[in-house]
Amino acid sequence: MKRVLLAIVALVAIIALPALAGEWHSGAGNVCTDCHTMHFSQSHNWDGTSPVSTTPKPDGNWLGASGPNNFLLKAPANALCKGCHDGQTFAPDVFQANINPSPAGGRSAGAITDEATPGTYVGGHPLDSTMPPPGFNPAAIGAPPTWYVAANGLECISCHAQHGPATAYRNLGPYSLGGAATAARPTYVISTTNDTTKDVWINIPTGYVPNSGSAATFNPYYANANVSYNRTDAVVATITTSNKLDTFCASCHGDFHGGTDAGTVKGGATALAPDGFARHPTSGVTIGAAGLAGFGGHSSLTRFVANATKVKVYASDRVAYADAAPGCISCHKPHGNQNPFGLVFLSRTAVSPNEEGGRGATDPVEMPNGYGVGYRNLCGQCHGQGA
Repeated sequence: MKRVLLAIVALVAIIALPALAGEWHSGAGNVCTDCHTMHFSQSHNWDGTSPVSTTPKPDGNWLGASGPNNFLLKAPANALCKGCHDGQTFAPDVFQANINPSPAGGRSAGAITDEATPGTYVGGHPLDSTMPPPGFNPAAIGAPPTWYVAANGLECISCHAQHGPATAYRNLGPYSLGGAATAARPTYVISTTNDTTKDVWINIPTGYVPNSGSAATFNPYYANANVSYNRTDAVVATITTSNKLDTFCASCHGDFHGGTDAGTVKGGATALAPDGFARHPTSGVTIGAAGLAGFGGHSSLTRFVANATKVKVYASDRVAYADAAPGCISCHKPHGNQNPFGLVFLSRTAVSPNEEGGRGATDPVEMPNGYGVGYRNLCGQCHGQGA
């Protein structure tokens, strides 16, 4: 019995180690009891006083108003995540409008919303949505066919692994992806020097400490201006990929992902129309690279390089952008924004980009539908036809 108790104590100690908690949920300021409660008891606080707060607090001493919940959670999954990440100053606010000062260029992922209260945030991935993912084909990256069940509703943990791993950018790659999660987890580096072997470069000093409880500290980490994406070509299952961020997107939207190798993306006869894509490529296609080997003949690298303000592309060369490839994040905010489909309506001459994009000083008044100029500006980042 003594050995059993020692084993249990050791296991609890291992589970509680902050180092296992992942990129965000780590460090001395983040512990198991921030999210989990053993008995869902509201009789007293940690120090014996009462009543227990039902408002999320940075020290974790609170309890949801309803429960008990599965997995010993203090609140249902989405409500629990929003408890810290909606309207709080001690953690990044990712839900709809940002209560904290906006980071440079806005939040890199934009703003998520939900089905019940979309407000002006109409684009992106609404929480609790039961809509099947467009282009759902998880076999494209070797994922189980039922890894995601739309009828259960979209949750934060549909995309993020709440406990880690620490090596995955933004904790992307949920456990439900199974063995495919490893292939779909983008890597990252935090440094003022880029590491082109990583998928994502967060250009801030290496002294970044998560869970500071201060926007002054965590804002640079989430600032769109500080996040860049390298060209890291690879082959995962049946698709090519220019960056694992797109590999991850393909776990739900597989039919939309690919380049010259994907039948649902590539169109036309190879010998006659090598770049006559049926769907916009997201991998293996370099901007402006014409000919059978390049498949980028309808875009212009000269135009893109000349942009004063650029959308995000996958490029390890950030001077000539000779290896620049478009991807999902070039046109969309993963969480969403106030544009349709989370699109980034960014003018080439915008001086103050934000989560929605940014218009140029000489842009005419937008068309009556409110989006005409925005669509033109986005396409015009790489394409000069008609401009």
